Amino acid sequence: MIIVKVERWPDQVDPDDPQEKHRPHTDIARAVIRNDRSGTHEAGNYAVELYDPPAYNPWAGVTLETEVRDFPRRDLGAWDLLYRALDQLVGGRNATHG
Repeated sequence: MIIVKVERWPDQVDPDDPQEKHRPHTDIARAVIRNDRSGTHEAGNYAVELYDPPAYNPWAGVTLETEVRDFPRRDLGAWDLLYRALDQLVGGRNATHG
């Protein structure tokens, strides 16, 4: 399983400083990508759940779901898998907002 979080932190925080891990921050979005085990060694199939918050209100969102099928996992990495899921779930609305 792959979990991708989007967190809001104060601007002055150094994300590489271990002491900063305990600072207050807000989780505002999350993607959970699960291998559904129906693919092959070369091409995986994944179920994706994306918590999609509206702008400026991270607690009033909805969960969107999709699948990424036949993903060439031997040739591409985690960002490519996330990109394909995001393109399916929210790509269309970005095309309409220049």
